[in-house]
Amino acid sequence: MTRPDVDSPTAPFGVRLALIVLLPLLTFAVYLDGQHYDPDLVQLEPRQSDTVPSPDLFPVTLSGLQRAGQVRSFDKENLYEYINGHAEYFIGAGFRGLAVGEYGETGKDQPALVVNLYDMGGPLNAFGVLVDEAGDQEAVDIGSMGFRSGQGLSFIHGPYYVQMSLFDGGLSADAAATELAGQLAKQEKDPGLAFQFPDFGKATSTRFIKEDYRGLGFLNEVLERSFERDGKEFQAFLIHGSDTEIGKLVKAIEDFFQEDEMPYTRIERNGLVYFLVDDPYEGKWFFVPLKGTLVGAYTALDEASITAINAYTESSR
Repeated sequence: MTRPDVDSPTAPFGVRLALIVLLPLLTFAVYLDGQHYDPDLVQLEPRQSDTVPSPDLFPVTLSGLQRAGQVRSFDKENLYEYINGHAEYFIGAGFRGLAVGEYGETGKDQPALVVNLYDMGGPLNAFGVLVDEAGDQEAVDIGSMGFRSGQGLSFIHGPYYVQMSLFDGGLSADAAATELAGQLAKQEKDPGLAFQFPDFGKATSTRFIKEDYRGLGFLNEVLERSFERDGKEFQAFLIHGSDTEIGKLVKAIEDFFQEDEMPYTRIERNGLVYFLVDDPYEGKWFFVPLKGTLVGAYTALDEASITAINAYTESSR
C-alpha cells in the first residue's frame, strides 16, 4: 500500500527571500543589545554587606601591636564559616555583621591579639549577648559594660559586642579593651542605653529577656538583675523607652490587672507614682515609671528601695 503524495505548503518566493535577508540583521541586533548591560547585575566578586562594621573601627595599632593584614568581614550568609555551630545563636539575637581584626608584632606569623566586633543591631541586643556569653566572669568597667575571663575580655558599646582574645601573656586585656572602646566612642558618639539599676543592694547576676517577661506578652526587651539585701535575694527589672512608650506600657499593665482582677494600689512619694501589686502568683512587687524608663522589683516596696530610686532619678538628670 503506497502513501498518497501530499503537497506541503510552501511560502511564496518573496517571503522566503525576505526572511533570508532579515536573519543576519536580527543576529546583529541581538549582538548589539548584549553589549548594553547593567554592571550592577554582573558581579564577579560578592559585595560587602552594608551591615558589616566598618574596618575604620579598628585602629592601625592597638596596645603597641600592628594590625596584620585586612580586616575580615562576615554577614548572615557566611557567619558559619567563622563560628560554625554558634552562628544561629547570634543571628537569632539580632546579628547584622561581624568584622575581625588581628594584631601582632612585626615579623611574627601568629597574632598576639584577635578582635571580633559584632554589630548586633542595637544596644539591648548587644547587652543580651554579652551577659549570655559572660556567665560568671568578672565584671570590668570598660565600654558600657564588660567582663574579663582569663586572657579574654568582652564589652559592649552602643550596638557593638566586642570579643578580645589575647595570645601573649605579656599583654593587658584591660588596656587593649579600654583603647579600643575609646576608638569606638569616637565613631559611635552615643553609647546607647544605660544599663545601671537603682542601688537595691549587692548585684549577683544580670540577664536580658527579649520578650514575654514573666509570661506577660507586653513586657519585652527587659533587663533583669538579681540583688541581695539583708540576706534576701530578689529580682529587679528595667525597661527603656520613650516617655510615650512608657506611658502606653503602664496602661497595658493596668488593663491587664483590671481584666485579671489583680489587686494593686498607687502611692505617691517625692513626686513619683509607685504601683504596688499584690500578685497571687509572684507575691508582692512594685514598679514606678520614670523618664524614659520603667523600673520595678519583685519584692515589697520599702524605704530602702524608695531611697535607691530617688538617688537613681537624681543621677539620671
